[in-house]
Amino acid sequence: MSRPPLGRVIAETRRRRGYSQTRLAALLCAAAGVTTVTRHEVSRWERGDRLPGAQWLAWLALVLDLPPARLAAAARPLGLPAPADSVTRLHQLAEQWLRHTVNSDVPPDASWDPSDRHAVRHLARPRHDGGGVTELDRQIAELRRMDDLVGGADLAPIVHRRWQQAADRLHRARGADRRRLLRPVTELAQLAGWTATDAGDRPAALRAYRAGLGLAVEAGDAALGGHVLGAASHLLCGTDPGAAWRLARIAAAGVRRAGSPGLRALLAHRAALAAARAGDELAAADGLLIARRLGDRMRPEQEPSWLYWLDQAELAAMAGRCLVVLDRPVRALPLLEQPGRHRPRRGQPRTRAVYAGWLARALLGVGEVEQACAVGADAAVEAVRAGSARAAEQARELSVRLAARPQTRPVRELSELITQLTSYLPGSSTRLGVN
Repeated sequence: MSRPPLGRVIAETRRRRGYSQTRLAALLCAAAGVTTVTRHEVSRWERGDRLPGAQWLAWLALVLDLPPARLAAAARPLGLPAPADSVTRLHQLAEQWLRHTVNSDVPPDASWDPSDRHAVRHLARPRHDGGGVTELDRQIAELRRMDDLVGGADLAPIVHRRWQQAADRLHRARGADRRRLLRPVTELAQLAGWTATDAGDRPAALRAYRAGLGLAVEAGDAALGGHVLGAASHLLCGTDPGAAWRLARIAAAGVRRAGSPGLRALLAHRAALAAARAGDELAAADGLLIARRLGDRMRPEQEPSWLYWLDQAELAAMAGRCLVVLDRPVRALPLLEQPGRHRPRRGQPRTRAVYAGWLARALLGVGEVEQACAVGADAAVEAVRAGSARAAEQARELSVRLAARPQTRPVRELSELITQLTSYLPGSSTRLGVN
């Protein structure tokens, strides 16, 4: 079956949303912080006279609430095969990981792609070895502390370089030395994927997660493999919620026996958010219920070291943002307004920006427009300070929602502020949709 032309997809979705071509153009300009798209340009896209570039495809996906993959597929000329999808490859690896985890006495599938399983071998070789495993653990702890303070735009290259160095050492190690290095190098792969996500570099994040999953299999660490898949699910949640949901469910199944309550609660939240974005309200509600039950059993001191950041306030905020996506702002507000929730400990502008953005959206949902604009202004400023594509996406999402509101003075002022800050927000030409 041939794919529908892009113009028809845009036009049909626009009409279902109740937008005129003029309205769609205005929403796109508000989202991107420019004034270059007019009704005439939208008309040309819908007629097929022109194709929007990659940046405008991303903004169309955001404004029309469509999976970017669908718009990209519709933009390709008919008859051309779809390119190899790195997300599909990750999903295949995840299924193999699950089979190996459930049947731990069975070695990884023979079809496990060596280029993915040992992707770290193809990284650039540094001149010098790192220190011992203890020193590597110390470096990982330091990088995680930096991740609390510094956005991915600045931190991702540093983490990637440390990962390169550790991966090269692992490649040369044998026997017991290799076994000791597997876990810390897997942690570095997960952290490299996380910071690449925060920098807006999706291809680099997916490569790191594929490599980390292969290393987790070799290390026999099901919990850490589930954590890698949970992070990958979070990366894909905004752009491909169906794939994100599948990954989160695979991860949850794989850690059912070996995972701590906190890890399992986190993965249930990943699945719930993806299901909510995919429009499956029942699955999202089930995920939130499971996450709450598991979260009640969590004891932070008994969780893995790499979950040091997870606590009851964080779990509550995750539930709150899922409820915002489900259009349940009244239920979301108490969870997002917990004392200190959008004003967490000092020095974390990204966390402040992300959760203040969700809180602003919840406040808009209950009609508290002035308060939402005040919180949203803080979120936008913190997003610039954060150097984080995730934080920046919150500001852009808020801008789109403001464009659909009556243009009262607070709305106009916040819209103008976000427009002024747009050029300072990281990931201005990309959209990961992850927050």
